[in-house]
Amino acid sequence: MLLLIIFVVAGCSNTSADKEEDPDFNIIDAMTSIGAVDETFDKQKLQYEFTIDKGKSTIKEDSIQVVLTDWTKDKLIENKITEKRFNEDNIVVKGYVIFESKELTKKNITENQPLIEGIKVNNESDEEIFIKREFNNG
Repeated sequence: MLLLIIFVVAGCSNTSADKEEDPDFNIIDAMTSIGAVDETFDKQKLQYEFTIDKGKSTIKEDSIQVVLTDWTKDKLIENKITEKRFNEDNIVVKGYVIFESKELTKKNITENQPLIEGIKVNNESDEEIFIKREFNNG
């Protein structure tokens, strides 16, 4: 009985309390591709492009961060945003993640997708907003 109560309480707890989700922000398009960095396949490069519908909200341009899953962070070599384009209705974020893949198979990588959890931004009030999307890959 005690085990059941612990399970119910733990199952209902909010594990992402440090990240506030905002309905004004939404990832409306996501493109990812992944491939080897060199012929040895010791490193993989995940390239991404996300389009964020910003609604009527304003975000701080320098606050954009791509949030990686724990699995990706453990193997991370480099994480770089290469472009941030602020349009009237949306924001386009492009970049790449390079991670260690020496001991990994394609199946290992596929089983651990998504590699990117979402995007974190700060709004005009300096509140941290987490934008999540169920990614098909990457």
